[in-house]
Amino acid sequence: IMASSQSHSDDICFLQSLAELSLQCLSRLVQLRNETFDKNPTKGIPGLAPIFGEEFVEEIAAPMKFFLQLEPNIVEADLMELSLGASELILNLMHPHRPRNEACVPSIRDDILIPLTSPESSHIRVVESRGRTVAMIAELASKSVVMAVEHTVPNYAGSAGGAVINTSAFAVEDEELAMKRETAALSRMQDVRDVFQNVGKVVLVPFLKERGNFDALEEETTRRVLHAFLAIFDIAPFAMESQLETLLDDHAAPIIDYLKMNCRERRLEQEEKKQQNSNSRNHGETGHEIFETSYEGDEFGNSPDPLHQPPAPPVQLPPIYQTIPKPPAMITSIRQLESTLDSITANLENQDPELWDERLAALVDVECLLAGGVSSTLGVEARHLFIEKIRKMPMTDQFQDLRSQITNQACRVIVALSYEYREYVGEDGSLGVAV
Repeated sequence: IMASSQSHSDDICFLQSLAELSLQCLSRLVQLRNETFDKNPTKGIPGLAPIFGEEFVEEIAAPMKFFLQLEPNIVEADLMELSLGASELILNLMHPHRPRNEACVPSIRDDILIPLTSPESSHIRVVESRGRTVAMIAELASKSVVMAVEHTVPNYAGSAGGAVINTSAFAVEDEELAMKRETAALSRMQDVRDVFQNVGKVVLVPFLKERGNFDALEEETTRRVLHAFLAIFDIAPFAMESQLETLLDDHAAPIIDYLKMNCRERRLEQEEKKQQNSNSRNHGETGHEIFETSYEGDEFGNSPDPLHQPPAPPVQLPPIYQTIPKPPAMITSIRQLESTLDSITANLENQDPELWDERLAALVDVECLLAGGVSSTLGVEARHLFIEKIRKMPMTDQFQDLRSQITNQACRVIVALSYEYREYVGEDGSLGVAV
């Protein structure tokens, strides 16, 4: 097929059908291996010989790169099934729970994805379709990130296909699950960070230089890449934002603004749909509204059942907390604040490289405390306790950390700290001592 892609003879059609079937069979075999290993990830499968590992990827790299370029090529539109089959096979090979001796994400990245997205790549067969090929790789990488998050957080209902996902940062959910989502997304994005960087340089940066912004966005290629980024931003905004800032430098800001704007619009649409559904349940088929009895309490002044109380209005947070990865933390006592800060300090002092995610979570917790109003709700004693604990934390080490996620979150903490204490420094000079 690779040698005679422009031919439409019966032999080529037969080979095309055979290749499509081969890709489907390989994808199913890899999927079965993943499912078997997933049932017993600790012990694995006794006597399992590596079949779909790094050597396998090296063998299929050339045809995979060829097939993945067929999707944007109108002349070869009849070969699109080969492109879709190649994408499915690669996604199964990038599954987060693969047999240990078949882990091959680095090989897929280096042998397939990076060559197809590199600005200087010689693997692109049709120069005019380079951007669209890169967009398809962006969608593939995005799906792998979403898949990793869905697998890490089992009760998370997401969609690798880019469907609207209800993941408001202030939704009522377990804080630990929110952190797991961010960590899973960061881990997989680190695996393919060079791919995302190439995608930005090939598609988004040239678009920004030419147009200056994303207003009246028309290019299908650019829209597809942004949609792929938005699928990740919906489930892990902190991970997506920190990676963009690290990989694209000054060009990241307008892209992040675009993602935030569209994410807010999606959530507003979701809220409107929820409200419409709620209103429809309160009306009969004839259109007459069904009124419910409003219960304000009994004759003795007792409060009504709390389960039937209207929900509290959402908290309006300052703009600097719009992308905070977890809900604000509400502290009710000095003792609770001191205990929380001591726990955060202990996590930050742990220098084990494998526990970097715990240091990241600790820094996020500091920001959540500030977003929850710790400097204003508990008074002067809490303000002094908080700032003294911050001074004793190893913040300098966090700025020197090699992981951009850690340094980025450390910056967020200092910005939030400056914002929350801006009015108190003038009143109390001791609060202005350098951290």
